[in-house]
Parts: sequence; C-alpha cells; structure tokens
Amino acid sequence: MFGKLRDKLKGWFKSSKEKIEEKIEVVEAEEEIEEKIEEVEEKGLETEEAREIEAEKADEIIEEAKKEEIPEAPVKFEVGKQKFEPDLEQIKEERPSLLSKVKSRFTHKISEEEFNEIFDDLEMLLLENNVALEAVDEIRKSLGENLIGREIKRDKLEEEIKNELKKTLNEILIEPDNPLDIIKISEKPFKILFFGINGTGKTTSIAKVANFLKKAGFSVVLAAGDTFRAASIEQISEHAEKLGVKLIKQDYGTDPAAVGFDAVKYAEKHKIDVVLIDTAGRMHTKSNLLSEMEKIARVTKPNLKIFVAESIAGNDAVEQAKTFHNEIGMDGMILTKADIDEKGGTVISVSHATGKPIFYLGVGQGYDDLELFNKQKFIDGLLG
Repeated sequence: MFGKLRDKLKGWFKSSKEKIEEKIEVVEAEEEIEEKIEEVEEKGLETEEAREIEAEKADEIIEEAKKEEIPEAPVKFEVGKQKFEPDLEQIKEERPSLLSKVKSRFTHKISEEEFNEIFDDLEMLLLENNVALEAVDEIRKSLGENLIGREIKRDKLEEEIKNELKKTLNEILIEPDNPLDIIKISEKPFKILFFGINGTGKTTSIAKVANFLKKAGFSVVLAAGDTFRAASIEQISEHAEKLGVKLIKQDYGTDPAAVGFDAVKYAEKHKIDVVLIDTAGRMHTKSNLLSEMEKIARVTKPNLKIFVAESIAGNDAVEQAKTFHNEIGMDGMILTKADIDEKGGTVISVSHATGKPIFYLGVGQGYDDLELFNKQKFIDGLLG
C-alpha cells in the first residue's frame, strides 16, 4: 500500500542530500582557492615552493588561533629570504571568524536556491503520485519557511529534511476521532449518511461499517436509500442478510429521504443504536442530484456525513470531495481500494482540500477489510 510513493520519497531524500553536499564542496573549493591566492598576494610570494610552505604555515597559525590560549610570544617563521612575524593581537580579534570557518565544515545553512532546486524534484514526484497542486504548494511554503536559512549539521541533512516533511504532513493530515467513541457518548439512534459518486464501493463500505459496529457491540439497521440504480436494493439486501442486520427498503423510484426517515423511526421504536443510510451515487457536477442529497440530510438529520471515494482516483477524488463538502458538508471520508493504491497522494490531497479527516481505509473486499485511518502510521509508512 502506497509503496510507489514511499520508494520515490526515499530516493528523493538521498538525492537532496547529495545535491546540497555537491554545492557545499564546490563552494568550499572556491573559498580555499581564493584564500590561498590572497595569502600569496599579501606576502608577495612568487615561487611554487614558497606557496606550499606558506600554505602550511598559515594552517599552523589557524590551528594555534583555535586553541583556548594563544601564546604571548610572537610566532616567527621564514619563507625563502622573507621573515614573517604574525600579529597575534590581530589573530585574537579574528578568532571568531576563524572558528566560524571551522564550524562551517560541520554545519550548513540551506540557501533559497538550494531549497528550490531540491523541491522542484519533490514537486514533480508528488504531482506524479496524485498529490494535488494546491497541496504541493502548501508543502513548498511550509518546508521553505522551516528550511531556508536554517543551519543544519552536515551529517544530519537528510534526517532534518525528512523531519520537516513529516511536520508538514502532520499539519495537513487530520487525526480522526474514532467513530466508535463518538457513537458511545451520543444519543441514540446515531445516524450516519453515506454519499459519493457511482462505482466507488459505497454500499460495500456501508456493509463493512455495519460489520465493524456489530463486532463492537452496537445494534444496526440499514436504509436502502439508493432507489435509483438497478439492482442496488438487491445488493444491500444481500449484505444485510449475510450480516444479520435489519434492512429498511421500498420500491425503486421511491423518495430516498422517505426511506431514510422510515429507518430512523424503526430504530427509535426498536431501540437500535445506529442507522446507516445508503444513497444513490451521484456526479458532483449535477446540481439537481446534490439538491436531493440535501433533502435526505435535512429529513434524516445525520450525526455523521461520510463521503466515500476511491483512493486511486487522484485529482478526480479531490474535485468530488470539494464539491460535496461545499454543497452538503461532510464530517469525514472513507477511501476505498487503498490496498491497491501504490501512490497514496489522494490521502494527502483530499485532507488538504476539505480540512476533514479520513475515518477509514478500505483495504480489501471482505467485511473485515476496513482500517481506522491512523495519521502517524501513514506518515511513518511513507517516510520511515
């Protein structure tokens, strides 16, 4: 699950560190050359042998300057026929800059140019793995604020970049409350309305939730609110029979709000804990179908409104989630087919687009193949 994105990110962390280290090596080499040239020009040394001797002596002086105590006696040395007597007071004054050079060998401050170069690679990686552009922009902004200009130990570059990406994903993703905990403390019957477009596995997800609730000790009734799609009532009837739960249904063409209303009344009369209301899949671009959904919500007054989408749908799922949330409002999501999703970007995208949690991931066809979404587990799975 999400293996492709995980492997790509591992490669990006490594290449980012290598790119920064390459730039550091180039800068250090250039600085070293400039320093040697300045030394030669200041001392008026002309021969190659003299240059080598001077370089060695300069290193000795620098090492002496780094010590806790600088000897009071002047240090004298000769190069060719010239005698040199370094000004130790000047060396004392310059000690901080000398020590900063030593420090720079162990730490590095990431420049804006370096950040942009490594993030451009990450941007392409994320976009290719179903992370929406708006989410990518948010990641760029957050990472930039936390990395540009920051001094990082050279041997910790990869680790620190990874830690900052973890923090950013933690800000985007929302840890869901466990629906079981919400139901326990709520007035009964607790009503959950499910919606989404056709073919996302909505009815199967409802059956999985019913199974989940039964195992937790809650009584459940299903409402066959999809009175439009052919064979939809037969499909949910089969699930109800297998699970041993009551199903409230009417004929095709019946007002789905009426079916939901009947299911709620049945639950109230028979002291049923939870009502799960199925609805017809509807395209997010059809305003008349969205209006019908608003009516269902108005009549049944659900405690939770759950949007169901496919994890592999990518940006399509993002647009659907945005529209449903704006028109109907949602409390959270179920992403189906997560077990065959190698990319994982939809998880990040829909969370960013709606600001709502993912409650469950569908990870197979069986009734037990439903996982409570764990934000930290998802992030650790991607980044290690």
